[in-house]
Amino acid sequence: MNTLLLRRAFRATTALLAAAGLLLGPAVVALPALANDATAHDAAEVGIGLQPLGVVSAPDGTLYVSDYHWAGGVAVFEPGKTRASRTITVGRFPSSLAMTKDGTLYVLQTTDSGQAQIGVVSAGKATTDFAIAVTPGNHWLTAGPDGSLFVANPAEGSVSVVPPGRTWTERTIQAGPYPVEVTVANDGTLYAANEYEGTVTVVPAGSPSPSHTISVGAKAHPHGIAAAPDGTVYVTNILTNDVAVIEKDGTEVARRIPVGGAPQEVVAAPDGTVYVSNSSNNTVSVIPPGADAVAETIPTGEDPGRMAVRADGSVVVVNRGGRSLTVIGTAPEGPGPVPSPAVVPDAGGPGAEAQGSDGGSSGAPMTPGLPVIAAAAAVVLLGGAGALIAVARRRRKVQPDVPAWTLSQGQ
Repeated sequence: MNTLLLRRAFRATTALLAAAGLLLGPAVVALPALANDATAHDAAEVGIGLQPLGVVSAPDGTLYVSDYHWAGGVAVFEPGKTRASRTITVGRFPSSLAMTKDGTLYVLQTTDSGQAQIGVVSAGKATTDFAIAVTPGNHWLTAGPDGSLFVANPAEGSVSVVPPGRTWTERTIQAGPYPVEVTVANDGTLYAANEYEGTVTVVPAGSPSPSHTISVGAKAHPHGIAAAPDGTVYVTNILTNDVAVIEKDGTEVARRIPVGGAPQEVVAAPDGTVYVSNSSNNTVSVIPPGADAVAETIPTGEDPGRMAVRADGSVVVVNRGGRSLTVIGTAPEGPGPVPSPAVVPDAGGPGAEAQGSDGGSSGAPMTPGLPVIAAAAAVVLLGGAGALIAVARRRRKVQPDVPAWTLSQGQ
């Protein structure tokens, strides 16, 4: 039996054990280790009863997850907890989230009539203070290192900039055709991934216009983009199953790293490690700082998408089709025992609490080094990414089973 079949068997067994857990009470079900690397990351899942789409982490590690449905809401998870401590009231269908260093939360939402807007929530507040009007359609929110908010406007081919603490757009920068996501490097340089053209627009810090454009592939359909601490930029290409790497101050792609199927999102941790969510084969590829290849492939729930890096270095992955969030722990340093993936039964939804040994409600503690959370599916994607990923999934269904290690090479 090959590795892929083993994984399917593990998942089927997990589902049965999780169902049993509903009768027997909360328990952590450990699965056999799938990795043979002593420095492998650990990962786990737990249900929270949401439809997660956007995710962002505060500087202290508090996690915010947008619940994508009509009633809306952003669930708040304190560091180390798997149950929401509270829910922030926002507009309809909250999706993309961004947070500045002062704790201000920005939420892409809609009004009752369907008008898109950005809700602004001050640190510690339970509801939005005010809303910033934006053009109709989908938008991606990104917080810059100086506290500015950057808003990708795919339909207009532009990026809007909201200054720190302001409630209006200071300027709008022209990008390429359909800029789905943006990232801002530590030096303030803005990079926008233009999905329809297969390019990245580069805008120097404070500039009203781009300095140049970098091609990543006319048919690649770039989507996710992230700047590492050293200024290296990583771009996920949905149709070519790779990540384009642009060096700091570079004017062309320096190298390409094959990853999994239909890579959609990418984040860079403070130590420079890069994580890529492969939406069509339910994995996350891990790329060490400066590496030319994937070092590890981690199984996730179905249809992994957006990700966030927490203060402890763990990475939260939204599994839209799997109705869950997977949190990937930091890899241990040096030789040591191989950690095993685990599944934590449904924690009961936002605000659900567990009784502590003293009879009080304490929330469910998260096993140290075993970060994770789960939730409901949401399928909203920026631009044409949803259709592209659906095609990629159909392609994979007609292919014969292949060993799991080949998935990290985009086969």
